[in-house]
Amino acid sequence: MNQESASNSAVDKLCTRFTQELKTVDAKEYDEALNEILGPKSKNGTGGRSTEQVEEVLTRSFQDHFESRKLLKTLVASDVTQALDVFEKLSLKTVALLVDCFSNTEDTFNLLKELQYRIHMGEDIHIEYLLNTVLQLLHKFNYNFAQVGFLVQDLCQRVNEPEVKSLMLLIFSVLDKKFHARFNDRLLKLMDSLLYESEAGAGNDPLSEIVGILTELYPVLTNLCSEILLGKRLKMEVKEKVVAQDDDDFTISLLKLFSIACIDEIVRSHIAENYMSLLERSLKVRQFRMYSALVLIKTWSFTKLQSVDVNTLAEYLIEGFNYSDIKDDEGMNICVEGLAYLSLKTSVKVSLRNNVVSCEKLAGLALSNNFNSTFYGVLVILANLSVSPKQSKGKSAFESKSLKDLQSYADLKNPNSSEEDKTVEKEEDVLAFNEKYLLQNDLLSHLNSVIASLSHGSKQQLMRIIYNICCNRDCIQECIKQGSVTAVLQYMAKKEPTKDLIRVLASRSLTKLLIHTNPNIIFKKYSPVNAIAPLFELLPRLPTAADECAFEEDVVTVHDSYNALLALTNLASLNNSQGEDVCRRIVTHEEYWYVVENLMLDENKMLQRSTLELLSNLMGHPRPIAVKFFNFDNPRSEKNFEILVKLLELEDLESQRAVAAIFANISTSIPFVAQELLKRTDLLTKAVDVLHNQISDVELSERLILLFHALTDVIPDDHPEMGSFLMGNTKLIKSLEQASQMPDIGPHFAELIPITLERCQR
Repeated sequence: MNQESASNSAVDKLCTRFTQELKTVDAKEYDEALNEILGPKSKNGTGGRSTEQVEEVLTRSFQDHFESRKLLKTLVASDVTQALDVFEKLSLKTVALLVDCFSNTEDTFNLLKELQYRIHMGEDIHIEYLLNTVLQLLHKFNYNFAQVGFLVQDLCQRVNEPEVKSLMLLIFSVLDKKFHARFNDRLLKLMDSLLYESEAGAGNDPLSEIVGILTELYPVLTNLCSEILLGKRLKMEVKEKVVAQDDDDFTISLLKLFSIACIDEIVRSHIAENYMSLLERSLKVRQFRMYSALVLIKTWSFTKLQSVDVNTLAEYLIEGFNYSDIKDDEGMNICVEGLAYLSLKTSVKVSLRNNVVSCEKLAGLALSNNFNSTFYGVLVILANLSVSPKQSKGKSAFESKSLKDLQSYADLKNPNSSEEDKTVEKEEDVLAFNEKYLLQNDLLSHLNSVIASLSHGSKQQLMRIIYNICCNRDCIQECIKQGSVTAVLQYMAKKEPTKDLIRVLASRSLTKLLIHTNPNIIFKKYSPVNAIAPLFELLPRLPTAADECAFEEDVVTVHDSYNALLALTNLASLNNSQGEDVCRRIVTHEEYWYVVENLMLDENKMLQRSTLELLSNLMGHPRPIAVKFFNFDNPRSEKNFEILVKLLELEDLESQRAVAAIFANISTSIPFVAQELLKRTDLLTKAVDVLHNQISDVELSERLILLFHALTDVIPDDHPEMGSFLMGNTKLIKSLEQASQMPDIGPHFAELIPITLERCQR
């Protein structure tokens, strides 16, 4: 079809109508265009037309008319070979359209056979489209294994093709889920067949084929791959080929397989016990060195070697990292992965920080937007390098599980070989690294700005970095400027289904950011209410909520809870509606309020005091919280009030001041509550006694003076008997007179004393 005839085609006319008219075009025009693309006289449905035009016609034909949808399904079913020729040239969005052209499993058999033929022959260049079609067919229809089992061998034979690898994993995951036993059996038979070929010296390097297949499948079929790798026959074949030392490509492939297989603890032991000579020999050959070093790290088996230790392996990897090309994904990834493990060791951290080339390259990779496994590894290294020596205590709870597994394995194999890292790490070196490579180049700002695009693992490392920087108070302001509060809140907003210890670090970061900064400066664009839930994660849970507790008891410390309360107290000091929103959220959220009620009576003096100070600040926005203490018709509120009255006589002076401030704030803010308090002789008696007995404490006296001024202010002139307890109270009058002579009393409070005295002396 030449260009002129194509422009006069039904497809071209229909596409023109699509752009010119809003109303739906007549179904007849759709049918003409469909026949032009998929009809029996069409030799090539996309010939002379853009794929965009063809895709639009097919999509609109399916969506707009019942008649055109019916014709499309008929044309596809009548000649699936031609249909696939047309569809595979289009975008992957049309895969669902192609699959939807079939109503039931039986209708798809011809398409499945055509897909099998093309995948097996390996001549069709649109393999990505073909495999995506297979994947959607598996999801939508119910096949028996005999109908789809061909995929095991055909895909394994093409495992080295980049377009096949990732989709093969997805397809095999579905097959394993739907046909677990049959799928495993078919894959084992394929491996067995390749092994027979290797033993007989037949085939085109079947042993390399086995290694390649296992390398790709290990992440999703770990147990099955381990079963194959641990087999005696495969071990013998591998050792024989390794001993021959005549195939460098095979050695590299085998080392890559060993590295991936280390996710299985049994296999780690197997590699360390059976392939040590290979690992040791490979370490001496430059082209194998990085691969071997990574396996030695993962198996922790370098302890068996005479002249190799952690620092030696680190030197190899640092050298490889510095000289590797950023475009060399494999070499770069190996070095980064190895250093991600080793940079937990103090000596390696010191070496990396002292290496300017490494530091600049790490920062450059972190500033890129290539969010792959190397990027994640870079963030792990930066998080490890930014840890202050002061934070080393208790860090084990937050180490990666894989590293702890490796260390445990090492200790098990060599209980006496674990030597303490005696390298001295200087605090100032860590601070200098953080300032130069994380803050001054706006790296932290960049990472915070792209957090939504990061994987969960990368987000975790970003939270570690933020926490490490926040541990230096001098860096907190810069941390806030670079968007860390928003990043932490974004991370905490999404709860993972499993326990996530990094949430503790994120919450700790939030406490530091809020304690040392005016919250009115921080929350200009976002609501401070979003910060409440992360802070409450650091507070003690109720016994009844133990099963919901996110973390073990020894992870969240008393110091964490104390800082969380300080941060909440700071939030409660926010001006205007923001502060009221914070107060309302805390007191109306049942779980939060139960936590606060329990902390009022906590045995730990520090937690009790900070809780009372929080309540004092919350009283600055009295309407939401007043009902929790001063609604005397409610038994729970009455109980809370009685507790507060008793707490007025606490031995801890700062706690007393906080309780006195609570009563003073509410009495000043809500007059009808003050009138109710005039009736509470238990409160009045204790307040007078405390003022009389502790008059020397200026801050406590000022709060009580404010309370008595507010109470006497609401005594009605026509009902003076309502203030009978205070009026003429000798102890109170004497205390106020004494306070009036105290030089340290603030001027505002000094002005209130004579007014209050006059009222009491009526």
